[in-house]
Amino acid sequence: MAEKIVIEIYRKKNPDELTAALADPDGKLDIASGAALTAAEACALGLRAARLAQGDAERMDYLRRNLEKLRGYMVYLIDEDLKGRSIMARAKKEGDPQKVDAAIHAVCAISDEIINMMCNLLDMLLELSEIDTAACAPYLGSAVHHALAAFRSCRLFVVNAAQKSSDRTYAFITRRENEIRWAEYEPKTQKILERVEQAIMA
Repeated sequence: MAEKIVIEIYRKKNPDELTAALADPDGKLDIASGAALTAAEACALGLRAARLAQGDAERMDYLRRNLEKLRGYMVYLIDEDLKGRSIMARAKKEGDPQKVDAAIHAVCAISDEIINMMCNLLDMLLELSEIDTAACAPYLGSAVHHALAAFRSCRLFVVNAAQKSSDRTYAFITRRENEIRWAEYEPKTQKILERVEQAIMA
């Protein structure tokens, strides 16, 4: 009789199980999985802020629907990171430099996707701050800080991982792209946080 295949779904674990798995150096989860969890929390807080804010009904509905989609997508990426890890583990075991390079690209792709989605989230949070900061300031500010944590974690991981690739062009482009993205979004986050601070102190 063939052995039953059991696929463990980490995104369905409770917070205690998930964080314990992240803390295990020999475990399957890594930085991108943790960043995806933080990113999901950022989206959830942003969605809560959007549900409290008042503005044009059609636009608010658009923001709320997309924040919910983004939250679900980030939860989904917790397990997608595991797929990249398994490719990396197999490539290292085989010892083929080309396969290792390909695996680095696969692993970095998940972190890159989290960064891209956090950029989308920050754009939505910036728009939300222009609509009605006063009604949702604490949640809006918390969403920004969670998004930045996920963004920075993935940025550090991607740049570090890319440096281990034998493809030096890939390593350079990865570092430069992240520098450009951060330079673009850092002022946006400051603008949101300034509005949050003003609303709280008003």
